[in-house]
Amino acid sequence: MGLLDKLFSKKDPLDDLLEDEALPVASLAHETSDATPYAHELDAFMDRMFPGRNVVVWREKNMEAGRVDVCVMQPTAKEPYYVLYTSGMSAQEMTLDHLPYPEHYSYLRRAELLMYLPATWPMQTLFSAGENPVPESVYWPVRALKYLARMPQLCNTWLGAGHSVPNGDPMVPFEGAQGFSGMMLYFPDEGNGPKKLLPVPTDDGQIMLYVAVPVYAEEMNYKLAAGADALENRLRALPNAEAFIVTNGRKNTCQGGV
Repeated sequence: MGLLDKLFSKKDPLDDLLEDEALPVASLAHETSDATPYAHELDAFMDRMFPGRNVVVWREKNMEAGRVDVCVMQPTAKEPYYVLYTSGMSAQEMTLDHLPYPEHYSYLRRAELLMYLPATWPMQTLFSAGENPVPESVYWPVRALKYLARMPQLCNTWLGAGHSVPNGDPMVPFEGAQGFSGMMLYFPDEGNGPKKLLPVPTDDGQIMLYVAVPVYAEEMNYKLAAGADALENRLRALPNAEAFIVTNGRKNTCQGGV
């Protein structure tokens, strides 16, 4: 069992999630009683960037670890992929104290995470599960996003573009993920997903967005040896953006080692 696996027990993957009715994003903007601090700005931004989508919001039941909702924007005929994004990671500023001159990087203190899944992902299994167990092969991307979003506060650190998080030491595959053993974070630039996204503007600054990309152990080792940019180039070279629109069983870009 790896680091990300340990943080979230798999006894019942939906124990700490509450499935809401699917609503248009425009309706979500009017929910104020229990919204996360920057939910309105974030939802409005995502609605502009990915228009015409219905959204399911899994709301946190247990607030003790810090609320992190996961919003799932459903595919459209024009854009046949799911967009998952966290809402709540930005509620608290990340610590940058270990960086030289942290005051120069204050714009990095708040962030949220994205992940893209293909339209063929059996997400309806989660939508209709209620309190019943669901296959980890379907749920693991949601679990990984929730852990990564909480990691800065749990570990008194920060996450940003080029950072990697292995699943344990030594790395082991996520349960149900067909070999992926860690996560990379990249800017959602051109080539790193279906479209380029800028930071989310807020009244008091901005929220950085990072796309979470599952990687194999060999790819993680290559990143540590050659750098995040070198791995990014290899991931971008895969056809149909299959590294960034997560494809279970995709080609390992570092098969055979570094």
